[in-house]
Amino acid sequence: MISMTGYGKGTAESEGKKITVELKSVNHRFLDLSVKIPKTMNFAEETARKILQQSFSRGHIDVYLTYENNGASDYDLFVNEGLADEYVRTAAYLADKYGIENDFTVSSLMKTADVITPSEKEQSEQAVAALIKDALEVAVEKLQEMRAKEGFALKNDLVEKADSVGVLLELVKQRAPEVVKNYRAKIEERITEALAGVDIDEARLINEVAFFADKACIDEETARLTAHIDNFYAILESDEPVGRKLDFLVQEMNREVNTIGSKSNDIVITNYVVNMKSEIEKIREQVQNVE
Repeated sequence: MISMTGYGKGTAESEGKKITVELKSVNHRFLDLSVKIPKTMNFAEETARKILQQSFSRGHIDVYLTYENNGASDYDLFVNEGLADEYVRTAAYLADKYGIENDFTVSSLMKTADVITPSEKEQSEQAVAALIKDALEVAVEKLQEMRAKEGFALKNDLVEKADSVGVLLELVKQRAPEVVKNYRAKIEERITEALAGVDIDEARLINEVAFFADKACIDEETARLTAHIDNFYAILESDEPVGRKLDFLVQEMNREVNTIGSKSNDIVITNYVVNMKSEIEKIREQVQNVE
């Protein structure tokens, strides 16, 4: 079982270039990726998304990427010599025509629009893309390790809570036959008091008790709930993502417990039902963190 909560960090370095990728994951119904990378790294976003989509099936994952370059520049500077010639010629012409000092310097020329254009080196982009992939794969591995560790603890907690529901269910099963017996005893007592010694119509009493027994019967509900609990344990052992399956199963467990509570006319079973609902609600909350 895998949790959706975790953190992973990876770094990759080459020739003074360093990429750091951090992944932070929390629960979500589907796989939701939020990629935060420098604009100059946008070329790698699609690759990053594909790697994450292949590695995870559920969870909101924040992706943070930082880039450091302590080596050679990633850019070449292109000089538009024709345009520069025109600016220099125009500056000289204006100075001569109007008899003013020509203060058009190299710095001025370099600041002039479109004279110098930076262009990213093709080989640099490829090298950075490879670093991003390496760093991301390390971060994914770390995140998977943490999610697996969290999932192991989560599984143990879910087993413990399911065990509690199972124990309470057994108590309900043991108590259920006593409910009918107690109802018959109460009916006989009331009739005896009301009729003051008159013989009881045994056939009518049997019919009344049978009607109550049929109305209050919870055998089907307890059988289905037992099957749901067994299925819950089986799903927990699966190596595949099971969050959605568990979420559906918990809803079914809760439905059966609600029905048991509504059909039962016994304070003892009602107390068991309240405790089962409490445990199932705890299970439901935990299942939201399962991938």
